[in-house]
Amino acid sequence: MRIKSKRLLTVAAIAGLLIAPINALATNGYFMIGFGAGSTGMGGIGVTSPQDSMCVGGNPACLGEFISPQFDMGAGIIKAERYSGTNIMGAGDVAKFGPNGVTVWSDVNTYLLPGMGFVFPFTEQLSIGIAALGNGGAGTNYKTNFFSGTNDRLGVDLVQLIVPITAAYKLDATHTIGASIVPASQRFRANGLHSFDAFSSDKEHLTDNGHDYVNGLGVRFGWTGHFFDNKLTLGATYASKVYMAKFEKYKGLFAEQGTFDIPENYAVGIAIKPIENLTVALDVQQILYSGVSSVGNRGPTPTVLGVTSCDQTQPVTANNCGGTSLGADNGAGFGWKDQTVYKLGVAYNNAFPSLVGANKLTLRAGVNYGKTPIQQDQLLFSLLAPAASEWHYTAGFTYSLGDQSIMGFGSEGLISGAWTHAPMVRMSGPVIGTSGEFGIAQFGMRMNIFELAYTLKF
Repeated sequence: MRIKSKRLLTVAAIAGLLIAPINALATNGYFMIGFGAGSTGMGGIGVTSPQDSMCVGGNPACLGEFISPQFDMGAGIIKAERYSGTNIMGAGDVAKFGPNGVTVWSDVNTYLLPGMGFVFPFTEQLSIGIAALGNGGAGTNYKTNFFSGTNDRLGVDLVQLIVPITAAYKLDATHTIGASIVPASQRFRANGLHSFDAFSSDKEHLTDNGHDYVNGLGVRFGWTGHFFDNKLTLGATYASKVYMAKFEKYKGLFAEQGTFDIPENYAVGIAIKPIENLTVALDVQQILYSGVSSVGNRGPTPTVLGVTSCDQTQPVTANNCGGTSLGADNGAGFGWKDQTVYKLGVAYNNAFPSLVGANKLTLRAGVNYGKTPIQQDQLLFSLLAPAASEWHYTAGFTYSLGDQSIMGFGSEGLISGAWTHAPMVRMSGPVIGTSGEFGIAQFGMRMNIFELAYTLKF
């Protein structure tokens, strides 16, 4: 068993290093609602009710729930439909901001988000694990540049990958604590932002510089407690900010010369089992987008720029209209506020035993709500990544395939699936152009996500 366990851990570690998300677009702001098909099938529940080893993305203490080694691998197909546009109403050099009434749908709408996890109960008290997870991101690609009014490409591509390395320890039969070291990697590219040269502190590093890749590090802590003969479970988790290296190619776009950290966040959860085989769980998560300057800092809008003292005959810069340059120490950002996310999920084990067999099928459903972090007067830069989704409705399942063996490993195989639907959300509000002209920005977004995962228990 010891030799086999070492081989399994090596395979899992290599898989974690090799997996990289091809692209991503998230739904709680730019965070995914959950990690793995089991979690998303329950509305993103991640604090109290682990469904697979990818649960460490929600609460590292979850590994204490596993009594045998387990390997999980899955992928999600994200189908997102987004449109953005502007309608300029003022005088000034309108051409720099785009013609009136332009509305453009992004023509890149399908994304792949793979993930994996492995857990090994090292002793009766200590479990260790590793995972590679798409934490979130944003992506658009517009054929028409509604900022410049030209046909050059406009859009962004942001991908975040986290690789939690986790240990969970059972303090006693009731309480488990866990901790993760969280290495992370980000990829970013921007195209078509030359209309914002006047806003930038370094226009050579503003746009159209290809992909840039950076790495970073954070930590995560968690706790779970079982009460009343496991009929009640409580949990809490805290994830520090993941401090990332700076995007050198885009230090004229992101505040503090290219800083784009992953936000600090925390959550609490409760799960109850009112009857045998049924779990009802609730999580409340707080994502501190305001703590990341490039995301939380206010952007160039009429409210921020102080229109009563604005000289509309001159470009909007740090020296005119009260603007703050992109890329500066306190540079303009997306103007996002912190987001509170509510997740409610149910899971029913041993469904339809007479039809599919005993202990073969688990069914899940959930709902997830988080008011968009985009503020009504801060729409300008969010036109590039209209992460406006608020309500998410989910369903999922797990089916046991019975005994499985791959290369001499394995005892049971499981197949899981999940579906997430986020209906259309539209936003519109005032914006200011690069020459002081005022107008209305509008965008909308709807999304479906289909996930499939395979589990091998040992």
